[in-house]
Amino acid sequence: MLLHTVITSTILIILFCNIFTIDIRSYESNTKVINYLLNLSVVALGYLLYKEYDFIRSRGAAILSATFFGSLAAIISVAGISILMGARYETIITLLPKSITTPIAIVLSGQSGGMVSLTAVIVILSGIFGAVAGPWFLKLTGIKTPFAKGLALGSAAHGIGTAKALEMGALEGAAGGLAIALMGFFTSVLMPLILPFIKIISEKF
Repeated sequence: MLLHTVITSTILIILFCNIFTIDIRSYESNTKVINYLLNLSVVALGYLLYKEYDFIRSRGAAILSATFFGSLAAIISVAGISILMGARYETIITLLPKSITTPIAIVLSGQSGGMVSLTAVIVILSGIFGAVAGPWFLKLTGIKTPFAKGLALGSAAHGIGTAKALEMGALEGAAGGLAIALMGFFTSVLMPLILPFIKIISEKF
């Protein structure tokens, strides 16, 4: 668990850059190819969706409702726990988009007044936790349907969770990729609508 690929590689890169005094701008300029390939790999998830199109279409209503309520639950649970623990409004905004992919989460956090850099860290940590604990939790709850597994991992742990889903199978990977897109869409719509109510409640507490 502690040697998860994302954790290990991040620590090694930080150590390497510090030991050889490589600044962040130099690192970013020399890893553009990797970023480009990452974008291609995300788009490639569309091929899996295409292959499973008939299956997905037959369960469209269930998929949409599951991801909608998943997005709503993620927002409300984070806001509720943060308010009860006395978090500031800025901190709550920073934490809210934890269950969606990093590029969308950063935009939503920045536009709403959150701390963008901290949002990125929280999103990555959520993804790692979901990828590590997700399969165990799915087994504990008795969820065995491949599509349900992929949808759950993609919804809760975005890209990192989908990578774990792909290890399980093509159908799980397709579900995870679909969940990333739908969770990003629903959270982008719901978060601005719910924020005024969160602000009112947080100010009272």
